[in-house]
Amino acid sequence: MPQRIPHVLSIAGSDSGGGAGIQADLKTIAAFGCYGMTAITSVTSQNSLGVHWIEGVSTQSVDTQIHAVVADFGVQSVKVGMLGSEDMVQCVAGAIQKYFLQNVVVDPVLVATSGATLGDKGTANAIAKHLFPLATLITPNLYEASIFLGREVKTLQHMKEAAAELLKMGPVAVLLKGGHLEQNDELTDLLAFEEDGQVVLKEYQHLKIQTKNSHGTGCTLSAAIACGLGSGLPLTDSILVGIDYVQQALLHGSQLKIAQGAGPLWHAYEQYPQFDEK
Repeated sequence: MPQRIPHVLSIAGSDSGGGAGIQADLKTIAAFGCYGMTAITSVTSQNSLGVHWIEGVSTQSVDTQIHAVVADFGVQSVKVGMLGSEDMVQCVAGAIQKYFLQNVVVDPVLVATSGATLGDKGTANAIAKHLFPLATLITPNLYEASIFLGREVKTLQHMKEAAAELLKMGPVAVLLKGGHLEQNDELTDLLAFEEDGQVVLKEYQHLKIQTKNSHGTGCTLSAAIACGLGSGLPLTDSILVGIDYVQQALLHGSQLKIAQGAGPLWHAYEQYPQFDEK
């Protein structure tokens, strides 16, 4: 009998450099043995040195892309990335409800690794209002959390307060990424969820890998977690395997010279290792 594998839908922008967005998501989904599908929200002209052009796709196109995928393949989990406008946020939120999509991981992309703005304050407000309540998990970094909360989030204590506040905006859980924490050797990601009416905080600590090849880290993590959820893993286990995958992809990517600036992770490290761990 033919085997059915998990189907994971990425709703995000295209990265012409191949390191982030739709391209990173598809590489990640394939690495997890899932079947990847896409709804492209925007086309960007970018490389390792910066974002040079952003062109949004029509909301009608995005809605029909999602409809086409759902009607034929079916969807076990969803990763939502760059949306770029309030109209697109409402379009995607409407599609999630209309097609009863489950296991939704929202990576609220607002700022690129290069510093380019990928969403304004209006877009951020729309994401918080329309998408957070539909999300199984949101995965903001500290910059994005600062935008949503209107204040700087710079320390671990700030993170604990911010994660609890973001949880009140409606998602089932919040994974606040600490990649920009003011620490040297160790990073802390913070998970917040509610249990028996109380907010539970769980820390994930891991070594900071010194590399400039970190483009697409957030996209990769959220896609990896969506793969775990789509495969039937509990949320906490999905986060663990997602973080481990990103750590290994960073480690192996640190050995590569792919681009002039901030290069990508190495998503195919299991098939083609680039780092001798002996």
